Amino acid sequence: MTRGIKPDVDRFINDLMGKYLPFNYKGAPSLVQIAVRPLQLWEIVFPREHKDVVLNTVLCGDGKTQYKKHKKWITVLRKILGIQKIPEFKTDAVLPVYRANTEFIGVGIKEDYNFEDGTEAL
Repeated sequence: MTRGIKPDVDRFINDLMGKYLPFNYKGAPSLVQIAVRPLQLWEIVFPREHKDVVLNTVLCGDGKTQYKKHKKWITVLRKILGIQKIPEFKTDAVLPVYRANTEFIGVGIKEDYNFEDGTEAL
């Protein structure tokens, strides 16, 4: 975690990302850039009728963490947030988005309430 004035924190992160360290890659000396990877929690809001395409776009088919030991923490987070497990969804359509070098982990989903006239409240 970091705590500080935002421009100063950003500068620290940028400086750290600009550092390279010696690394033995497949028996050959090399340099590797320090990888600074933020952990971020996002709420994504979308119309109910587009659930399949949005979930498939964001979660790329499943949205499961690559680390099995993280599953228990995701379950705890879901309970804290008061959300449900992500339901099954169709994987036949996807929106074009940049996804390189990024892991997307689905925590859960929550239905929005409806206004008195039945309109979905986004």
